[in-house]
Amino acid sequence: MLTPFDKQRRLQTSKDFELVGDNIDEICDRIVTVDETWVRQYDPESKQESMQWTKKGERPPKKFKVQKSASKLMATIFWDSEGTRGSRTEATWEVIARSAVLQDNASVHTARVSRQALKDTGFSKLTTHPTAQI
Repeated sequence: MLTPFDKQRRLQTSKDFELVGDNIDEICDRIVTVDETWVRQYDPESKQESMQWTKKGERPPKKFKVQKSASKLMATIFWDSEGTRGSRTEATWEVIARSAVLQDNASVHTARVSRQALKDTGFSKLTTHPTAQI
């Protein structure tokens, strides 16, 4: 359920988009979306994935217990209306320069350090309206 504040913010965002009029394509072309996910450097097969066929009466090969690696890395992907713009290791700030940042209200996005970094790098930030939880 949306709060009165969220409803007002949604209304303001809609009005902002209405003001751009014919420039909407130009603005949409500047939007870069970012998504992150954790990737393990080694992810062993599950028990079902490692099953092997054996002849009747034949013992299956001995298997050793393998644990998932404690080593993980963050994969960050950037994309826009044209497709993928790069990953965290490839993308440079020049690649995504002139971009508008569209982000949700996750705590990492609203943290003071994150807001200051956006301001320092000169990115324009698009406000988003909250979505109702169903």
